[in-house]
Amino acid sequence: MRRSSGIGLAVAVIGAALLSGCGGAGGPASELPDGTYEGTSPAEEDGTYGIVSFTVTGGTLSDVAFTAYDEDGTPHDEDYGLKADGTAADKDFYQRAQNAIVAEQKYVAEFEEEGDQNEVETIAGASLSYRLFQGAVEDAIANS
Repeated sequence: MRRSSGIGLAVAVIGAALLSGCGGAGGPASELPDGTYEGTSPAEEDGTYGIVSFTVTGGTLSDVAFTAYDEDGTPHDEDYGLKADGTAADKDFYQRAQNAIVAEQKYVAEFEEEGDQNEVETIAGASLSYRLFQGAVEDAIANS
């Protein structure tokens, strides 16, 4: 009997360790010491990456900024998907890109309001932006 309870305990410990690894980017960013933080997400297969910066003061987040970039450093901003003459190279792509940028700003606003990256919810059609945002926040926290 002792042996089986030991196995059960080992299984419980391993299960708890595995589950704790699935909880996002650690504790809330608002619990970090006062300071300014910056992080860069791991690059996606196509080289796209994101950079986040934010300030923590007394448990409150401010000055939160996030931008996604192409591998060559082109920012995903209001001009993303436009040709040099200001017209859309591909209207469908341009619209999707602009929708993702709007979603990224919602991620920023929610993060600043909540103070907890784990409370930021993904928006349909902007899962790439969400992964980049969360990866950048995780990097900022890990390097604090």
